[in-house]
Amino acid sequence: MKPLLSLICLFTLAACNQSDSNIKFKYHKDIFIKSAHYFSSAWPKTFWQEFEEGNVDKELKQIKADGFNTVVLTVPWRGFETDFGSKRTESNEFLYQRLTFVIESIIDNQMLFMLRVGFPHDYTQNTGTDIMQQCIGIYSEEGMQAHWQKYLNKVKKTIQRYDAASAGILVSWEDWWCPHFVLPRQTHETRIEMAQKLGYGNWLKQQNNNIVKVLLQSDDVNFEQVSIPQPGDLSYVLYLDFIDQLIDQKILKPTQTIFPNTALEIRVDKLPVKQGDQYTWIGHNLYLDEKNHRGTYWAPFWGAQNNGELLSAEQALKNFEYFLKLVSGEGKNINHVIEQFNFYDNTPYFPNNANIKPAEIAQFLISAGPLLKQYAQGVGVWAYKDYLDNGLYNASFEMGLDGWETSGNVQLKQNTGDQQLSMAVNSTITQSVDAEDRFMLVHTYETLDFCLKSDRQAQLKISINGTAQRTVDLQSGYNCTEITASPFKQKEPTTLTITANDAVTIDELSLHGFTQVLGLYHPDGTEGPYLPAYRQLNNFFN
Repeated sequence: MKPLLSLICLFTLAACNQSDSNIKFKYHKDIFIKSAHYFSSAWPKTFWQEFEEGNVDKELKQIKADGFNTVVLTVPWRGFETDFGSKRTESNEFLYQRLTFVIESIIDNQMLFMLRVGFPHDYTQNTGTDIMQQCIGIYSEEGMQAHWQKYLNKVKKTIQRYDAASAGILVSWEDWWCPHFVLPRQTHETRIEMAQKLGYGNWLKQQNNNIVKVLLQSDDVNFEQVSIPQPGDLSYVLYLDFIDQLIDQKILKPTQTIFPNTALEIRVDKLPVKQGDQYTWIGHNLYLDEKNHRGTYWAPFWGAQNNGELLSAEQALKNFEYFLKLVSGEGKNINHVIEQFNFYDNTPYFPNNANIKPAEIAQFLISAGPLLKQYAQGVGVWAYKDYLDNGLYNASFEMGLDGWETSGNVQLKQNTGDQQLSMAVNSTITQSVDAEDRFMLVHTYETLDFCLKSDRQAQLKISINGTAQRTVDLQSGYNCTEITASPFKQKEPTTLTITANDAVTIDELSLHGFTQVLGLYHPDGTEGPYLPAYRQLNNFFN
């Protein structure tokens, strides 16, 4: 970074606001966005705690060399802010400083940045809230809405000097998913309670009364006792409209008052409403009048049968063209960025989703360029580097010993842009792991891989819930061993303890059971099978 500039910034914000003299690559509406989400060697849930500053510049240089011009950063609300039980949250200044560091590194490499604010996944402990309280609260509680405003203003204060390099701000519908996927599956009594809390009954009063009566199948609707419908109910179509409007009113519009260049990552998939043996597919607000970059996403499952089939490149391109015409209003508003262009997807929650035949993915990518140029203003990847669902918090010790309990002689060691942990003989480190929250789909795992970097040959003992599981003989460098996953399938958090049988310095710990794959880079940084074709796609837009 620029030490002199950083020093000046300590004394005068005005000097830092002279961004035109420091930002060489500025956003312009005619730039075709070629984006990559950046998670370094971590994964989305742990990135801000895990990345090592010494790696950032070379990783960003590689992203640029692969033809990308924009880096997308997910910025968690919970974690960046803590103490949600108070009237005013507490900012985690360490994470905001790291946000500044990454953005300055992006600018130093003459790229743009986009932020996705409000990302809900983070391991930070004792924040005074959880993912569900945040989700329900943003729709229904003034206190949580005030916390949202405070977080947004803190992010703005952090990034405003870099506005010239900002390609936009996104809020995503999937970060506020509880009305879609959680509330309709609650008990009838809870659904009545939540309908009133969200204002669903009052909203129904404002709709066409005849349509409401038909869809609720009642000639005398009691709006104070109406419940959130379930997906099989006819009235679910009304509820989907209600949630779309609630996202707009409670999340998008308030964010745009602070960041005028905000747009929604819109919900592009449709939901089926069953009537007898027939399905009616219900879409969502596509914001075709939005002037800012909308976010969109695509994967081969979109428009497919999703019976585990493999699509030809030709069929995938037909589906993709149909999708592009839909989200652009037949080309009337192409101002969207497909920042999650998941041309391959192995997400375990949907094992039957369609994919493209592996041998034809390169053909699909190269052929997608003209369609993207006609119907979009940008495209990008989510998993630029395949990542592991690491269940450990602060596993690279960049936040010191936060999240770890220790015994014996354990000391932090500073290295350039890196922090490591030195363990004396018989010293221990222990962490409580909420496996259900931290792993992708832990109940399906038979084993977990435990990996770390060691500075020498040494021996460690791994214990789970106080019971020794195995002894690991380390070599200098990166080491991995399997441990059983069964203790991590219990309801209560699982305790992992690492004991040093020899003196050793360790770093970059990982406990994982799943690898998210796109195929550009493997987790170890080696090139994946689809990187050459994706580079060719990026070069198409030059």
